[in-house]
Amino acid sequence: MSQSIHEIRYGKAARTLIMGNNGVVAAGHPLASVAGLKMMQRGGNAVDAAVAAGFVLAVVKHEACGLGGDLFSLVYMKDEGKVRALNASGPAPGNATIDAFKSRGLDAIPTSGPLSIAVPGAVEGWLELHRRYGTLDRAEVCADALTLARDGFPLYHSLAGSIADWAPSSPDIHRCFRAPLEDLTPGRMLRQPELAAVLEAIVRDGRDGFYRGDVAARLCAGIRAQGGLFEERDLDGEFAEWLEPLSTDYRGYRILEQPPVSQGFVILTMMNLLAGYDCSKMSRTELAHVMVEAKKIAFEDRIRHLDDPRFGNPEVERLISKEYADARRADIGDSAGPVSSSSAMTGSDTTYLCAADGHGNVISLIESVFSVFGSRVVAGDTGLVMNNRLCSARLDPDSANSLQPGKRPAHTLNSYMVFHDGEFLAVGGTPGADDQPQTNVQVLHNFLDLKMDPQCALEAPRWSHVPGTPPNVGYPQSLRLEQGFPKEVVEGLAAKGHPVTVVAPWSFGGAALIARDPRNGTLMAAADPRRDGYAVGW
Repeated sequence: MSQSIHEIRYGKAARTLIMGNNGVVAAGHPLASVAGLKMMQRGGNAVDAAVAAGFVLAVVKHEACGLGGDLFSLVYMKDEGKVRALNASGPAPGNATIDAFKSRGLDAIPTSGPLSIAVPGAVEGWLELHRRYGTLDRAEVCADALTLARDGFPLYHSLAGSIADWAPSSPDIHRCFRAPLEDLTPGRMLRQPELAAVLEAIVRDGRDGFYRGDVAARLCAGIRAQGGLFEERDLDGEFAEWLEPLSTDYRGYRILEQPPVSQGFVILTMMNLLAGYDCSKMSRTELAHVMVEAKKIAFEDRIRHLDDPRFGNPEVERLISKEYADARRADIGDSAGPVSSSSAMTGSDTTYLCAADGHGNVISLIESVFSVFGSRVVAGDTGLVMNNRLCSARLDPDSANSLQPGKRPAHTLNSYMVFHDGEFLAVGGTPGADDQPQTNVQVLHNFLDLKMDPQCALEAPRWSHVPGTPPNVGYPQSLRLEQGFPKEVVEGLAAKGHPVTVVAPWSFGGAALIARDPRNGTLMAAADPRRDGYAVGW
């Protein structure tokens, strides 16, 4: 039953909860958050802000995202009165057949290198969002990203660490990121003239400046020169598709998620399972146990069913139904159950942002190159770090998510939006591959059930359970708890049969959350201290 109003209990957190009435942005890097806020201060809306922030992230967070990656978005425009989902993830190239990989003696798609690259959809995604809902000129929305690429930005600690880790084994990462810097001391300016030239082409010619002409030719030639499968015809398609979001009711709240090929249904399945319990009467040990077991059920469904709906049937309406949750809840016992697959998703480098303006418009945007620096291939002289998303597809023609030319591989990328009594309440998401659904469910529980304010909801200690989903196999089962859980919870979960390990605080995810206080309309923005994200508002 719906409550008359959602209560928010403000608490004490490590970071200050950002508040504003005119607009707020929470993004994976402070330069992106500032770029987004500037758009709203110049009269733009939340979509202008998100697109500007997304392009900036593509310049300053190459280890996580970029023009060679993909994105998904949820958009709520107050005047339309509905949420729309955008899938801007690219398909497998036309030459990417199972036989092509088998003929190379491969039983699985490599997790890096030129054979792991799918067609990038992010550029078309940003441009489609701007085309449909943006109000500012394209050049203005892209201005900060172009300036940061051309003139440089200060190297920050986590990017310096990623370059140090991967440049020795990747000639392209060394050439484009390590070589231009005398050393990896944070604060040194990283300039990217090749990337700036690509951004200039996009500003000038829109999608044709990327998917056709000189940039497209050089991108494909650069990948082919390293043994990849790309042809220019692979970029001659439409890679941004508007879809209806999935949704479920959770204790009177309407939670919306990304449809396939996103794993968004996993969050809805877990929330439906959790809805059958009275959380207020459960101990923290019992509640964590139920959540972990719900995760096992939902991830089993993902492995068995998640597929590109244009090629297969992911059965999501059945999997997110209340009847299905009622039936599967019987599989959750008092002790830890088995897992159906000893596999785990390797891609963990993603970045997330959300924005809301004073007119009631809200957007959620998540973008990624999948693994750290994606495929670790930079396409020729374009400065573009290419994704390795193709490696999540399987070389088994009878399985869900099997490789086929033109088919989108299954994605970890997802984000949520919450409404209460027909009004926008919250939007959020996180990077983290298989940690994404687990983090999102825990944050939603903190915010909806425990009534924590957004910053406290993000900073609360989390758990993460492995194994997860393909492509890698052989991961032993483990339930990792961040420091901060009481001793009795750690011991209680171990007593239920969970293989518990306590890890460092703030280990999982890097979430952002924006909420509207229904009592006064104030917008609140929070960013996770676990990564480099920051929230700003005015």
